[in-house]
Amino acid sequence: MFFDQKIHPLNFDYPEQLSVDGPAVELTGSGVRLRVACALPMAGCLRLRFENARETDPTQYSDAVIPDYQAGAVETPVLTDGAALFETAEGRVELRPRHLHVGLAGVSLSTVADGIGGCGEALLLNFALIGAKGCYGLGERAGRFNKLGERADFLTVDVVAVFKHTYARDDYDPTYVAIPLAVLQIGERFLGLFFDNPHRAIMDVGKTKPGEFWYQSFGGVTDLYLLAGPTLAEVTRRYAALTGRAPLPPLWALGYHQCRWGYQREREFRELAERFAAADVPVSALWYDIDYMDDYRLFTWDRNDFPDPAGLNRDLKEAGIRAVTIVDPGVKREPGYAVYDSGREQRVFCQTASGRDYVGKVWPGDTVFPDFSLESTRAWWADWLARFLRESAVDGVWLDMNDPATGYSRTEEMRFQHGAAAHERYHNQYAHFMAAASRAACEQLDPQGRPFLLTRSACAGTQRHTAVWTGDNASNWQHLQMALPCSLNLSLSGVAFNGPDVGGFMDDTNAELLVRWHQACCLFPFFRNHSMRDSRLQEPWQFGPAALAAIRGAIRLRYRLLPYLYQCFFAHWRDGDPVIRPLLYHDPHPDYAHINDQYLLGEMLLVAPILHGEGQGPETIRHGIKYQERMIALPPGWWFDLNHGVWVRGGRMLNYAAALDELPLFVRDGAVLPYYAGPLRNSLMDLSAVE
Repeated sequence: MFFDQKIHPLNFDYPEQLSVDGPAVELTGSGVRLRVACALPMAGCLRLRFENARETDPTQYSDAVIPDYQAGAVETPVLTDGAALFETAEGRVELRPRHLHVGLAGVSLSTVADGIGGCGEALLLNFALIGAKGCYGLGERAGRFNKLGERADFLTVDVVAVFKHTYARDDYDPTYVAIPLAVLQIGERFLGLFFDNPHRAIMDVGKTKPGEFWYQSFGGVTDLYLLAGPTLAEVTRRYAALTGRAPLPPLWALGYHQCRWGYQREREFRELAERFAAADVPVSALWYDIDYMDDYRLFTWDRNDFPDPAGLNRDLKEAGIRAVTIVDPGVKREPGYAVYDSGREQRVFCQTASGRDYVGKVWPGDTVFPDFSLESTRAWWADWLARFLRESAVDGVWLDMNDPATGYSRTEEMRFQHGAAAHERYHNQYAHFMAAASRAACEQLDPQGRPFLLTRSACAGTQRHTAVWTGDNASNWQHLQMALPCSLNLSLSGVAFNGPDVGGFMDDTNAELLVRWHQACCLFPFFRNHSMRDSRLQEPWQFGPAALAAIRGAIRLRYRLLPYLYQCFFAHWRDGDPVIRPLLYHDPHPDYAHINDQYLLGEMLLVAPILHGEGQGPETIRHGIKYQERMIALPPGWWFDLNHGVWVRGGRMLNYAAALDELPLFVRDGAVLPYYAGPLRNSLMDLSAVE
């Protein structure tokens, strides 16, 4: 498998003729035949479906769009002067054999002259980026916030396995998440392009050829949803409505989480709870990584290290600490192991073309994988998972290795639908359907509850089932700096509940870096400290009193602001607004198009963390205390500086200096922030104590 490759435009065939066939337009030429239809699924949205005659199966396999919007009002084309016109209440589409022009909500978008093509099962759409100032979204991406001039590969992968020698850089592509949504800023207006196709696809936003936006899908049916603005907020809300908004989480899930690959005994979890209490640091959840299992067998516990997991988890819960366990999809291929035997009997595993169970090589050794594309498999999985959660008194589910990661066994032989569907139909959706099955398990246990699930891999629509963390990162300043634009673009791509591994998962952190990680992410939607075995320990108290005091301050700030944070989650659930937002979300000022290092929590709180260490940027010393300096973009209006207790005029760049224990934080004039003033005791909070 090769990345950073695409199909050269000269290798595509381009249509020469156009004809109308009922509700669709046929584009034909030597080696290419495409069928294009138009529908209106909802207000402010046009859908253009591109079917390729070379594609033997015209089924749309995607589960991204919610059922209410999968059909839509069909529009009939009219032939005029050699062009097919779709005149709709929302906008106008003009289609010629090689050219597409769309007008929607005051924004015009056209392809180049040779802008529509086919190469076997592949589709090319090549748009002219006239007047484009920015491109945002694209799901989970490394690098900077504005993706104009970059490319993106939409294929879910195990990043560290694929990029073994470059994982610590900030430019890897593809990632764990595949959401082919591009939000273009054209002039002062925004237009969303959601290419709904679960197959692998490439977007090249002016990197190979400046001024051109290439979309290439390597197979399948592409539904292009054009989402009207004119504002970034309107595009984002429409996309969230189309693919589903995240459900409201339990309050404890918004607290501070502690995890490490390497906690492997009951004693360690009890000691962790005691250490957090002794350090006066609230914590809402402790996480079990793969060490808790019996030889990595799914839905088991190592009873030597965890003789009574349910008792342990109930004791933690009494202290206000919830338990979350990792759950991988791979099932150990071992006759006599109940989960494997049950799956074999019910034929729930992915198969090869010849009908054999597909086998990979991951943690348990030889491993088989549930075929989550099957409803029967999802029901089987939900039953097993619900039983495990109930018997173990576990509160949350952590879905990992679901890219799917298969070790040295390549994925092409893994087929779906009892071997009838090729791998690429469901590869990018494997984690999505696993998340749907896992959420069903939680709903079995408590139909009226608000479950918490977290996944590594995802696609469009997965936010309906689970939160997303941005995978295995590194303990370095580059990955801290990358965390902000990565989570902001993921938030614009419908995944409101997301965040990175705080402190960095791999390699060794240090005191200053760990403090700045906590400050930068303490108001992110998801807030978990997670590290890898054999790396330096990074619990809040590991680097001495000064670092502990600064980290404690960041964590306690989050708990004090939990009522406001939950309001932001409610706003997403109700309207589709992200929890954290770029400045561009509320003000399309050109100066905000490239800001990578600050964000808004809701509309009222501006967070501008320090993202460089000692000796890496401007700094000063006052009265023996070292301050790191940075520039902060303050939007128009007045802002209250929570560090210094003063009002600051906005509409300008502000030079700001912060000591190690300070997080630059500003409240917009006119804001009413609910603030928890009661005692901080993990997730045991009396929300009547709100000021």
